[in-house]
Amino acid sequence: MICGEGEYTYRCILTNDYKSSTRDIVEFYNLRGGKERIFDDMNNGFGWNRLPKSFMAENTVFLLLTALIHNFYKTIMSRLDTKAFGLKKTSRIKAFVFRFISVPAKWIMTARRYVLNIYTENGAYVKPFKTEFG
Repeated sequence: MICGEGEYTYRCILTNDYKSSTRDIVEFYNLRGGKERIFDDMNNGFGWNRLPKSFMAENTVFLLLTALIHNFYKTIMSRLDTKAFGLKKTSRIKAFVFRFISVPAKWIMTARRYVLNIYTENGAYVKPFKTEFG
């Protein structure tokens, strides 16, 4: 690959895969970038950079549960109208928790029914929590 005037950048990939073609190996290696982004998200948003316990079994449970939560989070973000909540499709979990989950609310009794009273100016909460009487 030519970088400038007469300069080259050489890269190598070490592998023990003797059956795949060079193109297949390079394409497989290039998929690694997407996985690195997932690990970055897990480290920064889900606490994988500092595991909570000293024992491997307990940390394994933590890693599995947070990976499951990550999958739920990605599903919610793909189905949610993120712009209405002031989020982007690429927002991290901390922004999601601050904008969507950490909203003050209180169950109140009105007309012999309990109603969830949400204390926010954001109109995006009207649709998911709309009741038949108000």
